[in-house]
Amino acid sequence: MPDDVLETYVAQLLAAHRGADEVVVAFQGGEPTLMGTDFFRRVVEVERRHAVRGQTVLNTVQTNATLIDDEMAAFFAEHGFLVGVSIDGPREMHDAYRVDKGGKPTYDRVIAGLRTLQKHGVEWNALTTINAANADHGLEVYRFLRDDLGAQYIQLIPIVERVTPELLPLAEAG
Repeated sequence: MPDDVLETYVAQLLAAHRGADEVVVAFQGGEPTLMGTDFFRRVVEVERRHAVRGQTVLNTVQTNATLIDDEMAAFFAEHGFLVGVSIDGPREMHDAYRVDKGGKPTYDRVIAGLRTLQKHGVEWNALTTINAANADHGLEVYRFLRDDLGAQYIQLIPIVERVTPELLPLAEAG
């Protein structure tokens, strides 16, 4: 995003919320961490210039966490970002649908990113899609997120899946 577009967008967003004590700026869709830490630095600088006195700007990021490194996690912690981590359960359930563009599983990279966030004290929550791989394992998924990962807040999103011919037998089996 060019700096002038960022500046205009944030200025208009904050102006539209004059009188509000809090404004939430949410980064999601695709993978926002692809923008890098410098992008988020620019965002915070622009927010500071345009926020009205007494107005708090809260930033949230929804991510698969695969690109979270120490620099980004430290920045998110310093600036109070709330990070939603997309994780669908233990390895087998998560990797059933959460693969990279090359079709490789992402579980290990997600967990590494999450552990980096935790190491830096970043507030986070789990975003879990409910799909054919984990729908019949609700208690196991919940305990994994709560006990193994330490999630205090969990968002559940039901997914209506499109079935390919290869997956039709699995879909028909429930």
